[in-house]
Amino acid sequence: MSADLKDLRTKVTTRTDAVLEAINRATGRDKCELAREVLDKWAAEQIHAASLIDHMLRAEGEPGIAAGIVGNRGEAQG
Repeated sequence: MSADLKDLRTKVTTRTDAVLEAINRATGRDKCELAREVLDKWAAEQIHAASLIDHMLRAEGEPGIAAGIVGNRGEAQG
């Protein structure tokens, strides 16, 4: 079963478009599919990094990342 997809519209640099177009021509894979694959890999790396940070914080006796930041978002400190 494939994952649910969300709509994302964005602009890319000429360099990024050239790479996507070249891979499309070489493989026949859709540019949107290629971009989705790259973004999904990046997202997985970010999630992995966050889980490592959480593990390291907890190992040091600190609250994990789920504890959030003290204070209200956007509220100036000091």
